[in-house]
Order: sequence, then C-alpha cells, then structure tokens
Amino acid sequence: MINKSAKESIKNAIGHRYSPVIQKELIDSNEFNKANQPYSKKHISNVMNGEKHEIIEAAIYRVVEKRLKAQTKRGHILNKKSAVGNEDL
Repeated sequence: MINKSAKESIKNAIGHRYSPVIQKELIDSNEFNKANQPYSKKHISNVMNGEKHEIIEAAIYRVVEKRLKAQTKRGHILNKKSAVGNEDL
C-alpha cells in the first residue's frame, strides 16, 4: 500500500500526471484487469491514494526505478559535457 510520503516521492520522480505513464507500463508488461482490459487511470489513482493492488503498485515502482535511472544517466552525461567544456577555460 502506498502511503502519503511514498506518494509524494513517486510524484516527484514521475510527475503529477502519473496515471498515463503507469497505464502504459502495465500495457507494455501485458498486465490487464480481470476483463482483460487495461487498468483504468481512475484505478491507478485509487492505488496511489492508498488502495491495495499488488500489480499496479509493482508497475508504479518499476516506472519510478526507470525514471531515476534515466535521471542518473542524464546527470552523468551532463557532468561529462560540462567537465569537457570547462577544460577549455
């Protein structure tokens, strides 16, 4: 279950429009509801607000992990570029 502090951390990593991103992750992972339909954005929001759902929670944390890795890579690339650019000074 996602608590209030975890929700804020997740929003900081993913952004406030998190439902479409998480929904895409679920679809890409071939994870659907009992009717074999994509999980709704409302259901994803409910999970973010504290409803228990293992599949959606796992997808949320996968998206967070991917975003954090991308930010770390981006930071390394920017640091390399700025270090190379500063050698000329």
